[in-house]
Amino acid sequence: MTAIAVEGLSVAYKLYGKPVDILREALFGGRRHDKFWALRDISLKVREGERVGVVGPNGAGKSTLLKVIAGNLTPTSGRVRVNGKISSLLSMVPAWDESATGLENIRFNLLLQGMSRSAISRAIEDIVEFTELGAFIHQPVRTYSTGMGSRLSFAIATATEPEILIVDEVLGTGDGYFAAKAHRRMQEFCSRGRAFLFVSHSIAAVQQMCSTVIWMQNGGIRASGDAQSVLAKYELDYRQSEDEATRGKAIQAGMVVSSKPSPGEIGKEALRLRLVPANGLRFSTTHYVKDLRVSNDLAKLDVKFPLTMAIDETDEIGSLDLISGEWGRLHERYGVECRTLQRASGRNPGGQIVIGHKLALAAPSGMMTLDVSLEVASQDLESLTIEALDLRAGVWKQATLLRKQDAKDGWQQLDFRVEVQLPKEEIAFQVRESLLKQAKSEVEITSVEMYVSGKSAHSVKERESFEIVVDVVFNEKVPVADVGIKISRVDGTYVYWQSSGMADANIYNGCGRRRFTFQFHDNVFGAGEYFVNAYAADGWKFPENYPYSQVFQRLVNALSFRIVPIDQDLDCGVVAKLFPVRVDEL
Repeated sequence: MTAIAVEGLSVAYKLYGKPVDILREALFGGRRHDKFWALRDISLKVREGERVGVVGPNGAGKSTLLKVIAGNLTPTSGRVRVNGKISSLLSMVPAWDESATGLENIRFNLLLQGMSRSAISRAIEDIVEFTELGAFIHQPVRTYSTGMGSRLSFAIATATEPEILIVDEVLGTGDGYFAAKAHRRMQEFCSRGRAFLFVSHSIAAVQQMCSTVIWMQNGGIRASGDAQSVLAKYELDYRQSEDEATRGKAIQAGMVVSSKPSPGEIGKEALRLRLVPANGLRFSTTHYVKDLRVSNDLAKLDVKFPLTMAIDETDEIGSLDLISGEWGRLHERYGVECRTLQRASGRNPGGQIVIGHKLALAAPSGMMTLDVSLEVASQDLESLTIEALDLRAGVWKQATLLRKQDAKDGWQQLDFRVEVQLPKEEIAFQVRESLLKQAKSEVEITSVEMYVSGKSAHSVKERESFEIVVDVVFNEKVPVADVGIKISRVDGTYVYWQSSGMADANIYNGCGRRRFTFQFHDNVFGAGEYFVNAYAADGWKFPENYPYSQVFQRLVNALSFRIVPIDQDLDCGVVAKLFPVRVDEL
């Protein structure tokens, strides 16, 4: 049975450039504001007994979605159907009176939730016991620490036996002991057929609490599915963004838009365009783009690209690539729908545009000519240009600017002509393969495996030796390189990390293939399921080169393995190792 059904949900906010614009709009009419879409066309279902985690970067729309579902925010369009009583914990505290005691605040919040006075007396006993606040329950809440407030908030929200529980990040502030108690309560809660919706930036918390994950980005849903697969993609995405955005050399390299295509820019489409700064650098300001049109006189097609359309390889006309490029949110600028375009770490440069085979119909000579027009409004004077991926030359080729003229309301119209010599299909395939090979990382991880007694395996007994083997290939000679692994338990608990360089196993002037073997002859891991992440970087040297100045490649959940307990009735915990015990007479 469906507990929550969200259909076509959108939430927009008015943005005014100056406070006086609010008064002018009220007095004289007209539109003096932009419209920011916090959510746009969201649809999802949560079934009874399902534990759903919502992840995404800051500003993705996670909290806004929960507020609408909880009834705390009215949507601009779309609808939400809820089958059951909701209890939401969308902030650190419910309705606190700072000067009142914890006990008085419990009574007040339970009354707000509609609980009878007789039921409140029974609930108070459960809340006090669960929070373990002791004498502090009789103290004013202004004296509480953040963790104490978190305990009390969570206990109140779950004391009323809600049918649907919504929690936004608050559990991340509790200690490990309380988080374990909360987790057990959530499991009991969902086993009774309830639904649980949980927002958090902590991958470990979501992995521990949830079976299904929704990944939000730019006010929409980027991916959804089982927790393990979605969280692996999410972690890889933000790790790659982190590598680019926070590392010194990567920042310098990332400021220039390379004329050579990256692997993410080489697809099966007939042609790919990108809208980038004309100065050859990455975006330094925000642009608003509308009325993007592509025409082909030979095919007698003139297509206006919908700004809401995501990339679809089966589309013969084409679409915007909203996933890998730097397209931002949908926006309304003075009543006109547009899409933002701005610098985004970890993305392919520019506003990427996929041209389908029907629109890219080539002349017999193989020369394809497209006219591209658009209107743009910018926060600065940064000029834009169109580039086309020339497969024959293996580079991005700049289009010809035909016209540039001012339009009304601060918009500027740009008209370009794209001329590209298209290779034949079989040659195009060979070129793509060659470009993909050229675009490979300098150091590439080819496999991550576990070995027990010299044989490939996926399980090992507690205290039994094993090895984790990482094979790499050097596509280019690099001055220095290392390989590192991170091991996490299936519930998200971070267990172990090490670079090969920490064991004097940096590789200098590497070439060809190399095998890195991490030897766990002293196996201290306790029983359970584990995941291994692996990376190749430019050499371990602490503290001079940590964080790394360049990470060549990362693999998330590259390997999973199981530690089998020696005795099924004996749980040694995270560490399963016997240590010496000395007994002295006193």
